[in-house]
Amino acid sequence: MPYKQMSCAHVIGLLAEILYKKNYIMNIQDTLSTFPEYAKDIKLNYSKIVNENILNQQQLYGTILVSSLATKMEDLTKAALNEAKENIDPLYIDDIFGAYSLMSMNAIYYRFTHLAKDNSYSTMPANLRMQYMNKHKISKPDFEMLCLAVAIIMGCGKCINAHEEVLKESNIPTQSIQAVARIASIMNAVANIMRVVK
Repeated sequence: MPYKQMSCAHVIGLLAEILYKKNYIMNIQDTLSTFPEYAKDIKLNYSKIVNENILNQQQLYGTILVSSLATKMEDLTKAALNEAKENIDPLYIDDIFGAYSLMSMNAIYYRFTHLAKDNSYSTMPANLRMQYMNKHKISKPDFEMLCLAVAIIMGCGKCINAHEEVLKESNIPTQSIQAVARIASIMNAVANIMRVVK
């Protein structure tokens, strides 16, 4: 095989390109642009939801990030975190992780109490520490939206009803609650398509 001579600048350029590609975190739009034709609906639904102005920036990108966390798709979570950092306050990001942390536990436990044949579990104290529910820095409705998104992805009917009720009591419009459900649904689909095309 013939040896090809390269200048020092050319080698440095190639190395820089390799390092850039290795460390580059795609945003969600970049990721969606790689999707095949059969996933066009998902791409269009994502584009629609981020341009609708139903939720404010913090609610929108917070729900996108917490939903991405709930899908357990690392590359999607990295992309969503990247977008969240560009669009929302760092304190809000801490509370996103707090909501995900709590709901990862609560959705499993309360789904059990909801599905178990023995109804007595629903009357027993959970005996699970949930202090972060009262320690978050963002508004209660915003935190409840984050919790609702995780509950939707994890399929906990009891949690969905509880968080939806709090949102309605806080006078959050039905359209905003629906937007949270739509975002959770879209992000779940994005994660599943990423698993298929990987």
